[in-house]
Amino acid sequence: MNRLKILLILSVMAVPHLRSVSQERPSDLANPLIDTHKSRYDYFISAALPFGMVSLSPDMKHGEMWNSGYLYDEKYILNFSHVHNGQTAGIPVMPVVGECKGYLGLEASKSEFSHDKEVVKVGYHKVFLEDSQITAELTATCRVGMHRYTFPAADTAHIIFDLSAALGATKTSYAYARKISSNEIEGYSLLSPTFRRKKPYLIFFVAQFDKPFDSFNGWEKNKEGIRKIIRPEENLISGDTIGAYVTYRGLKNNEQICIKVGISFVSTENARMNLSSELPHWNFDKVVKDAAEAWDNYLSRVLVEGGTREQRIKLYTDLMHTASKRISDDVDGSYMDWTGMYPVARKLPLGSDNKPTRHFIEGDGLWGGQWNLNIFWTLLYPEYGNWMVETFLDYYRNAGTMARCSWGGNYSYVMVGDHTTPLIAALLSSKRATFDPVSAYTGARKNAFPGGIRDRAGYEAGPHPSGGGMDWYVEKGYVPIEIRERGEGFHREGAAMTLEYAYQDWCLAQMAGILKKSEDRKLFIQRSENWRNVFDPAIGWSRPRHVSGEWLKDFTPVVEKGKFNSPGFIEGSSATYTFYVPQNMEGLIQEMGGNKKFIEKLESNFLKAKDFRFIAPHGEHGSAWVDYENQPSLAMAHLFSHAGAPWKTQYWVREVKEKAFGGVDPYSGYNGDEDQGMLGALGVLMAIGLFDLHGCVGEFPELEITSPLFDKIVLRFPSLADPLQNTLFRISVKKKNPADIYIQHAILNGIKWSRFQFPVSDFLNGGELELELGPYPNKKWGKPF
Repeated sequence: MNRLKILLILSVMAVPHLRSVSQERPSDLANPLIDTHKSRYDYFISAALPFGMVSLSPDMKHGEMWNSGYLYDEKYILNFSHVHNGQTAGIPVMPVVGECKGYLGLEASKSEFSHDKEVVKVGYHKVFLEDSQITAELTATCRVGMHRYTFPAADTAHIIFDLSAALGATKTSYAYARKISSNEIEGYSLLSPTFRRKKPYLIFFVAQFDKPFDSFNGWEKNKEGIRKIIRPEENLISGDTIGAYVTYRGLKNNEQICIKVGISFVSTENARMNLSSELPHWNFDKVVKDAAEAWDNYLSRVLVEGGTREQRIKLYTDLMHTASKRISDDVDGSYMDWTGMYPVARKLPLGSDNKPTRHFIEGDGLWGGQWNLNIFWTLLYPEYGNWMVETFLDYYRNAGTMARCSWGGNYSYVMVGDHTTPLIAALLSSKRATFDPVSAYTGARKNAFPGGIRDRAGYEAGPHPSGGGMDWYVEKGYVPIEIRERGEGFHREGAAMTLEYAYQDWCLAQMAGILKKSEDRKLFIQRSENWRNVFDPAIGWSRPRHVSGEWLKDFTPVVEKGKFNSPGFIEGSSATYTFYVPQNMEGLIQEMGGNKKFIEKLESNFLKAKDFRFIAPHGEHGSAWVDYENQPSLAMAHLFSHAGAPWKTQYWVREVKEKAFGGVDPYSGYNGDEDQGMLGALGVLMAIGLFDLHGCVGEFPELEITSPLFDKIVLRFPSLADPLQNTLFRISVKKKNPADIYIQHAILNGIKWSRFQFPVSDFLNGGELELELGPYPNKKWGKPF
């Protein structure tokens, strides 16, 4: 039997037993509407499965990656579309009654709606279209979106496929649609390159209808630029600006029509294969039920008791967001590789049952993932972390360079550095890796030298990249401020690059040690200390340097409000980036004058940021002393433990969790750069009281203990010894009042535990951590040394 299928069966079997810890289903608690007032196109999740290729939901606005897709405060729905990823989109559908105005664009067919008549759950979305009086319901399998439309009595009704519409941040350069029968149409859209995705890509679809339609029609744009409706004699339409629609006549009141839309990035044949394999029936309610069960299987790896209902809602919403990256391979393992001059259809490795043993993942990069998703995938969801690594390695196998992002089978040089390396190192360090370690190390090592992926600054795609400054980094041990004048990419800020590269070098050193490459380990350990080359001991802050070695003049740790970043720093400031030395926090503490001065400096940052809820407005990161809206400073609250004050970590982690991430309404909860589950994963870690500054990387990686929100936590994950079996780790908390946040005592597997860290191996082998919390700090507990 296929390994993935076995894992799924085991998960289903385990849910009823573990669910007794909490009386509510996780799928009922997860709330997709949280913080949807101003979100990204890939943020919202309703009719989708965890990591599903299809993510079907309403769209209210298009045109950008930000403020696009589902937006809570918008009054009108433009369409329902099937793909919501940062730089990939596709197949918009809209039902209407009366005259079809699809040829006038999405705005012409929009409908007002009300949240009072809306039901939104993971795996299901229901909304009432006021203008047409149509009730629209949506659900999905992994690769098929299913619609159920309940119509009013209507002489004519239409279901529109505007295949040339601009969706999210994408635009379409060509499209095609064809009638196969009175119950089926097929087609595709060719999406143009974007700023982040430098090459085009194709999305194919097959749509089947449970009620035969009366006619198939479409429209095109002629040479004079005038839109006109046409009736293709061959039941086919194609062009750079086209759409299609099917028409029903004489519908009775409350008559329902169901549609199944299978998609593929490979071919229409594969879209039809995906549809027939995953959804051979028309039972809409069964698909809704199956989707809820799939989400329960995913979410139930974390089960809790206690806390407030709002805290449980936020926990499972955070968990939901960690499953928002998307697979792009078909049921037979086919996927598209667009890295070369021409696209190539490739196949993933197949198991004995002739089904793929893993997936090819589409989604945003992992910049800053060492403090959220990497830990999360290492501890609880290793299969997804391994799929992510294998996807980046597929780029290496196919085109010679390991990727740091994947959209539409394209390279996409999101942000800077090589943020895949920390994930690889985490899985290797924890003995969770199922990929080939030699290939992974070879690809990661290549990226750490001139010409590798680090040499591409943000979104730099030219044939001779140099915006990453790796020649300077290797020669001088830092990237100078002059990197701003080199290359075509963005985020060319030398101090931040130096700090990030140094941590990634340390991760490479750990990998080299595992593989017994002693000379490489020595080299990368030495390079991991390059953070010292941008730390100015005279002022106690990281500071940009010139090629000459001189420090940047007129330096301040933060800049005035409204600035995207401080000079030399990427989406941040020196005040946040100075603490970006996870590989040698002890060394940084010493450079700052010891524990006392380090704590005073760090706490000063938090006190200055408290009135702003520890976040900066998106795009104004240069003024932030602490910024939990974005990745570079996501470890800051945990650093007090490393300076001998774990009680301060317990306090500030709880403050950040409640003030920055505690909201459960449409206007709070994430505050901005969710990046497909990064803030969600961090929220889960804060809620269950676990973290690791090193990102689960190291010879003997350790987890850090903070104060959980809940009384009981059961963590269920694939076993180290046998991934087809589950291991449990339990956390139990004793406290008299909800306000008790300070750890008084700890017992790990029956043994009194006095350190704030414990081995990752102890977690992965299963066991129990017992904590007693009180209202006042126990300053004797948790000392690191």
